[in-house]
Amino acid sequence: MEKKQKEKKGHLVLVPCPLPSHTSPMLHLAKLLHSQGFSITIIHTQLNSPNQSHYPEFSFESIGGSLLESYSAFDGDVMLFLSELNMKCEIPFHDCLIKMQLGSQYNPISCIIYDSVMYFSAAVADDLQIFRIVLRTSSAANYIGLSILDENDCHPSQERQMEEPVAGFPFLRIKDMPLFSTQNHTRKVLTCIYNGTKTASAIIWNSLWCLEHALFKKIEDETLVPVFPIGPLQKHYSNFSTNVLSEEQSCIAWLDKQAPSSVVYVSTGSVITMSKDELLEMAWGLANSDQPFLWVVRACLVNGSDGVEQLPREFHEATRSRCRIASWLPQQKVLAHKSIGCFLTHNGWNSTIESIAEGIPMLCWPRVGDQRVNARFVSHVWRVGLQLEDRLLRDEIDRAIRTLFMDEEGIKIQKQAKELKKNVEISLRQGGASSDFLARLVKYIRLQETMIRLSNA
Repeated sequence: MEKKQKEKKGHLVLVPCPLPSHTSPMLHLAKLLHSQGFSITIIHTQLNSPNQSHYPEFSFESIGGSLLESYSAFDGDVMLFLSELNMKCEIPFHDCLIKMQLGSQYNPISCIIYDSVMYFSAAVADDLQIFRIVLRTSSAANYIGLSILDENDCHPSQERQMEEPVAGFPFLRIKDMPLFSTQNHTRKVLTCIYNGTKTASAIIWNSLWCLEHALFKKIEDETLVPVFPIGPLQKHYSNFSTNVLSEEQSCIAWLDKQAPSSVVYVSTGSVITMSKDELLEMAWGLANSDQPFLWVVRACLVNGSDGVEQLPREFHEATRSRCRIASWLPQQKVLAHKSIGCFLTHNGWNSTIESIAEGIPMLCWPRVGDQRVNARFVSHVWRVGLQLEDRLLRDEIDRAIRTLFMDEEGIKIQKQAKELKKNVEISLRQGGASSDFLARLVKYIRLQETMIRLSNA
């Protein structure tokens, strides 16, 4: 009886991108869909591969072997990395699926769900006539921003033009458009990502209807496929860790000793780097604010070198009683802690939506990609944060922190952040929007399974 039930399970193949900020939401999605009765196979690269012992309920297949270099080998050029990644993974992915289809170990594949930046998956799925759905790990605003970027020249030479609103998307200024370190591969890769998204049978979004409902309606009208905003994915299973980097857990004990809503949490993500001057400006801005702070300083944060070694002795002496520095932290636990009062962030989408879900105001310092779009929405649409300028200055950091903690403007932002958190909680409850979209997604996949089974009968 148990064997028959197992055979009836739909078999979903999930394809995460090996960048940590992309792997995490895909693994959360895998956990969520497994809880809905689907069997899950994760097809991954050797680069940043998930620790399989943490996910005994999933099956795993590896592709790419040693063909793929580490992200650091691309000197921060994410578009070159994605171009190489897709080129080197397409044939191994195709061969892997054929092996799975011919072998007896796996049930027939019901659906392939792939990260939108892993666009090679779309061509292979279509070639093998397998139903496919795309996961977008960024905001709906970024998707629309990228489509506008692809159609227009959003890099004018005159500084004054950078402040002008974007045609067709007045929420954003030209300077807020998605930005990449080089343009060599950008247009080609963006076109492939865009095509791989709009030609999918459906789009899953790690976002919320209450945040971006007007944009989701616009996307559905343009793509003519169903959209399922079921985020924040990490909140469906808040105790489910997906991090591929080593975390320091001892910070929680330090946070326990701090006053409620007093600590500035600082992290600029897993791939962003900064100059030594920027590190020092950030350090002294934090020091001068007089607030306690918890700061993630990764080993390769400062132009590939150890950032902690770049911090002067005077800084350590001035902040010893109210500062904790770590190489990497369990961010979801940190943001959920009662002592956190604000988050100084690069505004990657994971960090942004995690902060929103916990009601934490943000200080935004966006660098590349979708971070500028996210920061603009945080500061001027959802109004749950303040944005720092590109050139990092200690006085600006000090002033912004004091504003958030002490000024009337900061009090309004704190109140709005708490309101947005309530909306997230309502969305995740039974009958809420994210919960409802999840039920629709499961029903949609089951329906497609039935139609495919009937057509093959």
